[in-house]
Amino acid sequence: MIPSFVLLAAGVGINAYLITAAVQKRDTAILLARGYSLAVPFMPAMTQERRASVAAAADPSPENRAALDQSRGAFNQLMAQFSQISTEVADAMPPESRAAIGRFVQSMGQVPQIRAQIDNGQASRLTVYSTYNSIADAMIVAAGAIGRDSTDKDAALLRSSAADLMRVSDWLDRSNSLALAAYRNGGLTGAELAEYDSLTRAYRAELNGLRPQLPVAQQQKIGQLESSSDWALLGTVEDALVRQGFDPRPLSPGAVPSLPVTVQQWQDAVRQVASTISGFGLGDLGSTAAAAEKQSADDTLLRSVLIAAASLLLAVVVLSLAVRMGNGLVRRLRQLRSDTLAADERLPLVVDRIRQGEQVDVAEEMPALDYGRDEVGEVAEAFTKAQQAAVAAAVQEARLREGTNTVFLNIARRSQAVVHRQLQVLDKAERAADDPEQVELLYLLDHLSTRERRNAENLIVLGGGRLTRQWRTSVSLLDIVRSAVAETEQYNRISFGRIPQLQITGQAVADLMHLLAELVDNAIAFSPPESRIEVRGNPVGKGAVIEIDDQGLGMAPEDRSRANDMFGDPPDFGMLALTGDSRIGFYVVARLARQHDIRVSLLESNYGGVRAVVLIPNSALVPVQRLDSGDDRHTDWFDTVVPAQESRVEAGAPRRTTVAMLPEGNPAWPALPPSDDRPPLPKRHRQANLAPELHELPEPEPVAGDHEATAVEARSLMTAFQDGTRRGRADNETWDG
Repeated sequence: MIPSFVLLAAGVGINAYLITAAVQKRDTAILLARGYSLAVPFMPAMTQERRASVAAAADPSPENRAALDQSRGAFNQLMAQFSQISTEVADAMPPESRAAIGRFVQSMGQVPQIRAQIDNGQASRLTVYSTYNSIADAMIVAAGAIGRDSTDKDAALLRSSAADLMRVSDWLDRSNSLALAAYRNGGLTGAELAEYDSLTRAYRAELNGLRPQLPVAQQQKIGQLESSSDWALLGTVEDALVRQGFDPRPLSPGAVPSLPVTVQQWQDAVRQVASTISGFGLGDLGSTAAAAEKQSADDTLLRSVLIAAASLLLAVVVLSLAVRMGNGLVRRLRQLRSDTLAADERLPLVVDRIRQGEQVDVAEEMPALDYGRDEVGEVAEAFTKAQQAAVAAAVQEARLREGTNTVFLNIARRSQAVVHRQLQVLDKAERAADDPEQVELLYLLDHLSTRERRNAENLIVLGGGRLTRQWRTSVSLLDIVRSAVAETEQYNRISFGRIPQLQITGQAVADLMHLLAELVDNAIAFSPPESRIEVRGNPVGKGAVIEIDDQGLGMAPEDRSRANDMFGDPPDFGMLALTGDSRIGFYVVARLARQHDIRVSLLESNYGGVRAVVLIPNSALVPVQRLDSGDDRHTDWFDTVVPAQESRVEAGAPRRTTVAMLPEGNPAWPALPPSDDRPPLPKRHRQANLAPELHELPEPEPVAGDHEATAVEARSLMTAFQDGTRRGRADNETWDG
């Protein structure tokens, strides 16, 4: 667009200049034509006044005075018009011609002065003769300057020849004016005779010299003039005057030179020859030059107009093509932009589908962008290749992840199966043991195995699998909370608050138990050893809430905010591993919570630590019916679990309490003074207080491909996992998962 507009502007500017110059040239040619039309009668009128003025200055007789007045009247009209047209021509001409025309106009200012001197009898005939000659010379010089400044060479040659013919005509008139004045006043003086002889010879020689340079028509006219009777008569008179002027015998006083013809015949011949020569210059050549220049100006103007029209048409065509091509390019670019944006929007969705294991037709989901073979098409092709490379990389990543997860889950389920068999062996050993120390040692091994089972389940969750422990029937929330606490190492630091009497659907039992165990274990790990962790719950409009409140150092607001964001939208485990984040417990919690629409959030505790709030939705709860308070089956909404150091078994206790399970010899259990009337201390029996549904854990799913995996592969993968967890524990201790 920019080059097109520049071309259009340049074309308009150049053609406007050319048209303006052509119009000025035509106007100048018209002015010159008017000037030459006035110059044709101007020179004869001026020479007639010069002749009459010289005669009146020599002899102010009434006859000469009357001839002078008559010549002045004719010259006055032409002089006013010619002065005005000369000024206009001067304004339109170049500097040299303008200066010459200015000198001519200035010389015409001498006419009033010389007229006054003649009228007062103060001017000699030589003074009058010289004054009018200067006016004629200025006019001839101006005509020659106009010819030299002409832009057309033919017109310049014609004007130059016209100026020369004007000079020939003026020399003829000058000689005649001088001779006529002397003829009537005693003849020519010596100086006048030399001037007269020089002028007559000069105009004849000049005319012969100019003749070959003139057009053929003018040459023929000059030949006709030189063969005319007037030309011959004029030559005879000039010869007689020169002979008699150089005759050593002076004329008697009052005598005049003898002429072969009468004075009237002589003057008629002079006027005829002078007007003919002047007509050749100012009339024929000058008019022809003006007409040629005007024609040249008209042709130039016509050419400029045609060129301007063609240039404008070309510029419009080029501009139209540029606009069309530009609009087409813009449309293609906009379409390419729209297609690429749409492809950019589809690409993450396709990649997510591939990562989720869905089979995707890449050619259908990410079609190639076809925009031709030009630069735009090359850009579209490059973008298509980049997208296809991204999708191919996602496919390769999904396949690699699928294989890694398969190995990951295989090892985790193998470990889970081993731990499950280990728990069965420990349970059998606990039942057969009688030594309290051995029982305590077996309980410790049982607890460590339980934690190892939870770690194996963490691996299953990280690998994208589901926990194998599942229940078909609902389990009370209190039992789930107590089972989650029992899976932690320092369960004796847990204080229970009020837990609502609610039932959890069987499909959410294992995941909720694991989720609470991770949060409780996290609270234990990141709080002082002597501090306590409080677990309490409440029913709410959207379900039930479990709060885990510790007294640790807490978390920075930005870390807590990032953790809450992860609970709301858990990232891909591969991305979590790439960021170097070792808090995989939070990730496990987020994955388990997402499966059942459980909302987990971390708040600042009143003790300066962290309060973990778990909102269990109504979809994970079994609907219950509130009974009237008079109904025998009516119970409170809460099961109260008091700390072990506050629990006592007293007969006739007015309230219903459930005592948390603690093993014998627990230092948190206070030593009661022995009394014969008090009941014995309770003794912990493994799984004695669990719900019947939780007594026997379901068998883990069989591990596929046991016979295919080698010990070397299992050892390598577990070593890599242990190295990762070791690096995570080596980081600065902060409240994490």
